[in-house]
Amino acid sequence: MNILVTGAAGFIGSHLCRRLLSLGHTVTGVDCFVPYYPRVVKELNLSPLRQQRGFTFINSDLRTDPIEPLLAECDAVFHLAAMAGLPKSWTEFDLYESCNVTATQRLAAVACRCPDLRKFVYVSTSSVYGKYASGDGSPPTRPISPYGVTKLAAEQLCRAYADEIGLPLVTLRYFS
Repeated sequence: MNILVTGAAGFIGSHLCRRLLSLGHTVTGVDCFVPYYPRVVKELNLSPLRQQRGFTFINSDLRTDPIEPLLAECDAVFHLAAMAGLPKSWTEFDLYESCNVTATQRLAAVACRCPDLRKFVYVSTSSVYGKYASGDGSPPTRPISPYGVTKLAAEQLCRAYADEIGLPLVTLRYFS
């Protein structure tokens, strides 16, 4: 399969890319190096991947760059790209909204027009539960930070695209 992994330079994204490559998939990794983590850390995450056959890296910002070329001949998408962290979300809301909501909306809209796309995996967070996170997915979603609000909004956008346009969605919530 040809798989797109957004947020590929992050810790989880880079490990996911390695695993997909080890399973014989072709992987295109995308990241825009938003400065939440130092770029050198993300470059170190990418370093072993850049040398592997079947891996292509594209420095692209999902908020502004063209999405269509990223999804050409793509069978599956793992959308991990996001602006992480709760504290900064209180003071830099526009950054969180653009990275977590706008980028997701743009990617989902284009993905719906890809007839060969089999799965769109949106990776969310336990922060959508706020204080009520338990690890089992049963509590109500009640985020208590702008970060959690933007991740829940992106989940809902993906669900709307799935229900109304047929996006082949799977949503995962990462518990930390």
